[in-house]
Amino acid sequence: MKKIKKSFWSAYWKLHDKKKMLAARLKGYLDGLPPKTRRRIVLAMLAAFAALALYTFGKALYDIGRNDGSRIVTDHAGQVELSVKPENNHNVIPYLYGTDEE
Repeated sequence: MKKIKKSFWSAYWKLHDKKKMLAARLKGYLDGLPPKTRRRIVLAMLAAFAALALYTFGKALYDIGRNDGSRIVTDHAGQVELSVKPENNHNVIPYLYGTDEE
């Protein structure tokens, strides 16, 4: 068990170190870019996001306009059986209406 645990941790730390190394390398590359190129990259990412957001919104409106909701058939789920736990609280005696003995 100890060997397996040790091998998992060693694999985890190898991946962790690899991730840190790749992040540092990417950061070094991106820091070396001129500001104009950085601005172009950010604007291209923003344009891609805006295009996908508008497409999603337009597709949702189109689907609403087609009135697909009227074709959905809903059935009754049936009776759901719930389990009731018996209460074993001996400190509280429940009062049941109509069970008074006179």
